[in-house]
Amino acid sequence: MSARRVTYVRTRALAACFTLLLTGSALAAEADDIPTGGMRLPGSELPGEPLPAAASSVPSAVDPTTPTTPATQEAIIVGATPAVKVPPLAAPLRRPTDPATQDLAGLLRPTGIAAVDGHVVVVRPRGGRSELVDLTDPSDPRILLSSTRAFGTPNGGHGPDGHPVVVASPCAGADDVVLLHRDPNCPLRVVDLVTGVSSAVPGSTGALQGDVAGTQVVFTRQSPVAGVRLYVGDGGTAHPAALPTMRRGTPNWPSTLTQPDPGSLTAGGLDIAADGRLAIVFEHRSLAPRFTSSLWVRDAAASWHREVSVTTPHDDLGVRRVLGPQLDAGGVKAYVEGVVDGPSFVAHWTDAGQSTSRFSIRRSIGRATILRDAAYDGDRLLFVDWLPGLPCGAQGAKACGLRAVGPISVS
Repeated sequence: MSARRVTYVRTRALAACFTLLLTGSALAAEADDIPTGGMRLPGSELPGEPLPAAASSVPSAVDPTTPTTPATQEAIIVGATPAVKVPPLAAPLRRPTDPATQDLAGLLRPTGIAAVDGHVVVVRPRGGRSELVDLTDPSDPRILLSSTRAFGTPNGGHGPDGHPVVVASPCAGADDVVLLHRDPNCPLRVVDLVTGVSSAVPGSTGALQGDVAGTQVVFTRQSPVAGVRLYVGDGGTAHPAALPTMRRGTPNWPSTLTQPDPGSLTAGGLDIAADGRLAIVFEHRSLAPRFTSSLWVRDAAASWHREVSVTTPHDDLGVRRVLGPQLDAGGVKAYVEGVVDGPSFVAHWTDAGQSTSRFSIRRSIGRATILRDAAYDGDRLLFVDWLPGLPCGAQGAKACGLRAVGPISVS
């Protein structure tokens, strides 16, 4: 399959993930790019949640620190969701010594994925709503939250009590946010995967995605100047944090890369550790290469280090990304994506950016498999993929595949 075809697949997939672009008046002029921390953002005076307060739904923002009750299936949508067949994974070159791939579930739409302590959480549409669903047992999905708008990318972490949690915005996946770049007007929600209790992250209205580790919190917002803002906190309201410096002549920026085009910087996968370290994938467009995806780590002293960058030199060569970053005691690991016949691998780096190990999984997942997202859980990599051809979500296309591959050990 040609590289130009890969670009077509990705373009079609983006259109398939979201409904038709909203019509109407053009966007109003954006305000100055002034960091607001936990202060009110434009639009935050509107109702902060997409559903009225009720058991197993997203509560109102009258008291965002008050937890909700655990979710119950009957309180959300009556009727079961029909099972979706998992499409076959084309991996004819797999050897007996390669890690095995397990098919978990079929999905009608591409989705972000979170994995923590055996839990596998995705976003799925159903009945005109968007659901945050735990598919640890695909035969018995556990609906965590339901929203009248679309959930943004979920991330897995651990709360102050050590329980596994998932963090997601109930409205950051809506068309006006994703396609029109408007600020979401709801806070992030943290769902305890043991008790099912949900609560809002204080001061996070307008966040696109976030993560927690104990009392540590990180989240991102849109910026009309840079493209993205970063906020971090410990035990209270998060405050603006400096982004890494991305220009030639700085220690972490090689001469082969050019600085981001104005307003093009975005944040992909992210992770935060209990000691305050951050791992974030920053992506941007530039003159040459056209697209760059870079994994950065901010150490406990707030110094940034670039771990790895993958680039797209020309518009017709597809897009390579770094997916699923996860911090550990020795550094960070992540999946580095190839394009069709290019290399795809899982690797580990120290906080300072030194590569310590690299493991190819291209034969296990298929040389031409395209990943929507990935997340680490123990020694297995969870991922959502579609095969070349019509992207899942398009009319007449096969479903997406929710799969796991392992064991994989990199450190």
